[in-house]
Amino acid sequence: MESFFAQPPVQSGLAPFVASLVLAVALLRAPARWQGLAIAGGLLLAVLLMIGPALMPLTSTRKMVVASLGLPMLVLALDVTSLRRRMKVGIAVFWAVLALLWVLWPVLLRREPGDAVLLAGGLAVYVSLVLMAFARLSLCCARLAGAALGFAAATGVAVIMAASALYGQLAFALAAAVAGLTVVRLWSPGRDEADACFGLAGVMAVAVPLALLGAAASVYARLPVMALPLLALSPLLALMPFARQRPVGLRVVIAGLLTVPSSAAAIYLTWLAAGAGSSGY
Repeated sequence: MESFFAQPPVQSGLAPFVASLVLAVALLRAPARWQGLAIAGGLLLAVLLMIGPALMPLTSTRKMVVASLGLPMLVLALDVTSLRRRMKVGIAVFWAVLALLWVLWPVLLRREPGDAVLLAGGLAVYVSLVLMAFARLSLCCARLAGAALGFAAATGVAVIMAASALYGQLAFALAAAVAGLTVVRLWSPGRDEADACFGLAGVMAVAVPLALLGAAASVYARLPVMALPLLALSPLLALMPFARQRPVGLRVVIAGLLTVPSSAAAIYLTWLAAGAGSSGY
């Protein structure tokens, strides 16, 4: 059994998918804002299988895990307040940028002040754009599901090519967790699509870890910085208009396909960068 759970396809695919599916079924009658727990649960199981439960030493990867699991809980707490949605998104973006600085702090300390500010500022813009794009996508559940699957897959492929297999596995685990939740929420008989949305906490449970993984891979691996704007563009492309009368499954597929052009360009740039130099370790 231990050897079964040590297999990468199980750690980054089957296990988070099943965990998310089970949690989504358990939370099916709960308000939409609780659905982020399904994605966070899938990610948590993947982390336990890949990295283990230890938090020390507090590496950059473990910092990303803490932020990725903690920020959705913060947003879940904000969801019960009377704050306007825009304010909730702004608070989530602010804390995600702080988490990014926490993850990158050892590298920033070794840079010249000007270079550190430029690096941190550029990556903060990337993280902010990704979170705001997904917050906008959350207004249409099928688009959100398709864009999340496409963005997670693209991030996973890009960071693996950038010489970070662990980051890639975490990205694919998020894709699997989104798939598990999507199966339950969007294909439950008699469920209205507006009621099937993931909630803002669910959106952040996807967007925060994927944004941090991409940003960190450009520093700790060989993901080219020029690939990040292309990755950030992919969820925005899912906002392109198409007929809402189509079946929900087809709309998920269409939204995912809309992300392909910019995702493919980002992967191609990463492939060129990976072939041009030596290992980033």
